[in-house]
Amino acid sequence: MPTPRCQYRNATGRQCASLAGDRTSGLCLRHAANAPASSPDFREALTRDAYDFQRPQGVNNSLGVLYNLLAEGRISPRRASVLAYISSLLLRTLPAIDYDNEHYTYNDAEPDEQAPAESAVAAEQQPVPPGKDPLPATAAEFAAAVLDRHKPN
Repeated sequence: MPTPRCQYRNATGRQCASLAGDRTSGLCLRHAANAPASSPDFREALTRDAYDFQRPQGVNNSLGVLYNLLAEGRISPRRASVLAYISSLLLRTLPAIDYDNEHYTYNDAEPDEQAPAESAVAAEQQPVPPGKDPLPATAAEFAAAVLDRHKPN
């Protein structure tokens, strides 16, 4: 049985011509030595006081831990920047979640016979989000508005 070739591929996709020295990784000795060690798991440290990332303070706590890990050299700058970017996205969604929770109710229960009438009343009472125009009341008004918008000048 022939010994398999090293599984390393360069940026252009060419496979290494050396024989695999380590059967578990499938890499030759040179590429096995250069292979990054498995990255440590910082999940517990980053999420300990994060409050499921549902509060700004939780995201701030996680960013503080991330800063310390980066300053200590325990996490790569690339990984830290990706996690910091995700944190910024989480922070940007918190106001929308708060707005949603204040103005909308979500009923996960099974629908019953009165649900359509109740949801129609609830839809009329819910405010239009900032920067949005309310939808026309009927399908005909909606179609007219769409056709007027696409009418050539």
